[in-house]
Order: sequence, then C-alpha cells, then structure tokens
Amino acid sequence: MTLSPEFQRALQGAKLLYLTTFGANGKSGTVPVLFRFDDDAIYFCSQRDTLKVRRIRQTGRVAVHAGNPNGPSLSCRAELLEDVPELQVRLLRTYRRRYWLRWWILGPRLRQAFADGTEVLIRLVPDV
Repeated sequence: MTLSPEFQRALQGAKLLYLTTFGANGKSGTVPVLFRFDDDAIYFCSQRDTLKVRRIRQTGRVAVHAGNPNGPSLSCRAELLEDVPELQVRLLRTYRRRYWLRWWILGPRLRQAFADGTEVLIRLVPDV
C-alpha cells in the first residue's frame, strides 16, 4: 500500500480513524472507528445494519482521517468481507492489544457478533 509519509506517520500514532462514508444521494457522515493496519489495507468491523455499512454497500467510496477528524486524509474503496475467520482473529487480536481498556466490554460482544453473523469485516484500500 502506498501512503503519503504524512498519512503513514499519523496512522502509526493514531488510536482511531475517522471514517466518512458517502451515500448514493451524496450525503456523507463521519464516525470514529477502531482499526487494524496491514501492509496492504486498513481493516475494521461494524454491525451489518449500521448506516455506514449500508453506504459502503451502495457506493464503496470512503475517506479516512488519521487520529482526529481534521488529521491527514486518504480516499479509499471499501469492501465488505465475508467468511474470513483468519482476518477476524487478527483484527480481534489487534483490538485486544491496542484497545485493552475497551476490550473487557468490546471483546466478548465482537466475538459473539462475528459468530452470529451480525458483525462484518471491512477492508479499506486506497484509491489509485
């Protein structure tokens, strides 16, 4: 993944990404998300019935800001990933390590939601 040096520095120090999704009608919304960064993509998860997931299904177009809503930004394509337990495990390990204070509540809920199929994994790949 080719990232600007500014975005890469901000991403390395960020605990949150601010995700902006765009609907088919042009409306947008921004929410903070926990995330995992690999060499090839940024990953996060969300409940299937959220507005951000519906917008991703509609357009696949998103923007992210690293660290804060006005931090360095990156335009991306988002895709929903189905049946990838190995990525789910890696995401949950990252969440447990990086967000350990939240993990006591978040961990069991996410594990159960993935098992129930109510949680979906999302991959962000930068626009070329």
